[in-house]
Amino acid sequence: MNPDEGLVALSGWGRTAHRKAVVRRPSSDNDLVGLVQATSRLTVRGAGKSYGDAALPEHGTVLDMTAHNRILSFDQGKGILVVEAGATLNAVLAQTLPLGWVLPVLPGTAHITVGGAIASDVHGKNHPGAGSFGQHVLWMSLLRSDGSIHRLSAGQDSDGFWGTIGGMGLTGVILQAAIQLQQVDTGWASRRRRRTGSLKETLGVLRELAAEQELDPELHVVAWLDAHQAGRGVVDECRPARYRDLPRAVPPFPEQRGGSVRRSIRSLPGPGVMVRPAIAAASSARWKLSPAKERQLLPLTTALCPLDRAGSWPAAFGRAGLVQYQFAVPVEASDVLGQVLRLLVERRTTPALTTVKNLGYGTAGPLSFPIPGWTMAVDLPARRLGDGTMLRSVGDLVAGAGGRVYLAKDVVTDPALIPAMYPRLETWRRTQRRLDPDGRLTSALAQRLELLS
Repeated sequence: MNPDEGLVALSGWGRTAHRKAVVRRPSSDNDLVGLVQATSRLTVRGAGKSYGDAALPEHGTVLDMTAHNRILSFDQGKGILVVEAGATLNAVLAQTLPLGWVLPVLPGTAHITVGGAIASDVHGKNHPGAGSFGQHVLWMSLLRSDGSIHRLSAGQDSDGFWGTIGGMGLTGVILQAAIQLQQVDTGWASRRRRRTGSLKETLGVLRELAAEQELDPELHVVAWLDAHQAGRGVVDECRPARYRDLPRAVPPFPEQRGGSVRRSIRSLPGPGVMVRPAIAAASSARWKLSPAKERQLLPLTTALCPLDRAGSWPAAFGRAGLVQYQFAVPVEASDVLGQVLRLLVERRTTPALTTVKNLGYGTAGPLSFPIPGWTMAVDLPARRLGDGTMLRSVGDLVAGAGGRVYLAKDVVTDPALIPAMYPRLETWRRTQRRLDPDGRLTSALAQRLELLS
């Protein structure tokens, strides 16, 4: 008998972590409750867009939530959406944006599920003013491992609510959520672009914009860096466009394109195209071909979710896949950004893509990622990282500066660093044990980082 019979091959979006597992996709609430009660070890999975092993099992069954994807109600007057956890952000936007409402926080892709956005407490490019996704959740219903369903909010079991926001799917199965949307005049964004000549100049621009962002939740800012050239970069600032900003012939809401995720493309053979000379040439070309512009009109989702134009991005990194290492450090630790880039370049692991954003104050979630300061994300060819020792040294540097890694993307962090990076870890563990006393909920990430011990 084939030991893999009945198993499904799964991976993270970066294609570095792989598992085979039994996957269940119940379509009804009764089947879902029955499965949770009957399963001893369960890993909750949404759209599978976490880069690493956050939605992969170490042992046990995978619960695929994508069949629970209905929009249950939408109050167009108040902008309050009630939606099932398996619906993607893209599907939500397809329904609400033509009505003048948008999710107030959007990460780099809209192809993640609502449940995944809550469990990872995703952030966007407007974090200093808008906060992270969880700050706009009014309430959620949580299926606990004993089969009971509880409504959680900031005023009703606040520990359970904030433990689930950013809790990486380890407190229970999110069934539904009510989310406060943001009203917009149009479905367009107005983008201003600047070029900078060094990392110092880039960070100076970001500092100036951070002060504006704190007062304006509609201001989205991100910087792309050329790691080969001392951190010179391109800084984009976007705002939802007002109706008066549109040329006369432009409709207020652009035509919605198909909401389905593009079919995954097979990884290119060997190292793919992400080799050092190609990365250097592409980085230089991108900088030269990104001239400063005072105003450019783009569809709002195109401006805020750039990853959705590059669905096959991991395939370019070859069979070993892509590691996106994202970390945050306090405002006063900006020198760590330059130290990390120099370390990677010196060890011939130049990032294929490097971005920096401003972060504001985080949520009350003990495992929520954002802290006031900076966040840098670097896309690295996994084949260059060997046993991960180099990135563990980056982790030491980040932790020593009072920073942390983003759990939703991690694949290499030393578990010994997690308590320092997340000082409220034990508070979260107490809440997690209360909500899942039998220890049924787990994941490869939770086991590797010893989150549940």
